[in-house]
Amino acid sequence: ILMMGVLALSFSWMLGLVTVQQKLTTSMSAQTVADAVALAAVESGEPLAQEVVELNDALIISLTLTENVDQSVITAIVVIELDGVQAQATASNGP
Repeated sequence: ILMMGVLALSFSWMLGLVTVQQKLTTSMSAQTVADAVALAAVESGEPLAQEVVELNDALIISLTLTENVDQSVITAIVVIELDGVQAQATASNGP
């Protein structure tokens, strides 16, 4: 009986570790997509950003593009959602 308890406890720990690993993987993937979307928005605008997010089965929650006075520097701030996980990224073509 003690051995069965040890096996059950070990099994539940393994399931918990798998869940943690899946959440970390999803979180890293969401951040990677957010970074790519922000860069695409800065370099080519919102249509390419939307294409990048769609190719990754994600959703844009918010996308803000700002330009400085002489329009030489563009900054993008994006929040995306991937598999229920949100990630934010900022990109700029300025110094």
